[in-house]
Amino acid sequence: MNSQGSSGDDAEGARSPNARLLFWLKVPYVADVALVIIGTGLLLADNSIGWWVLVFAAVRAIIGTVALFWLYHRLQARRRD
Repeated sequence: MNSQGSSGDDAEGARSPNARLLFWLKVPYVADVALVIIGTGLLLADNSIGWWVLVFAAVRAIIGTVALFWLYHRLQARRRD
């Protein structure tokens, strides 16, 4: 390991709080896309549970989007202080 810490701009940018936050907020959206694919597959197979999977994915996406904007504004306000 480097005993001087991270000296490059790339390493510092990859570990910034904004970069970490955006990475962990993207992960649930990937899961939502997977749920939509599963729900659509269930509907195409004439399984009505697909509607519930799609509703669940929609609720997750809405809550995630609200949380994204709420967390982003809180993070930016904290950085200004």
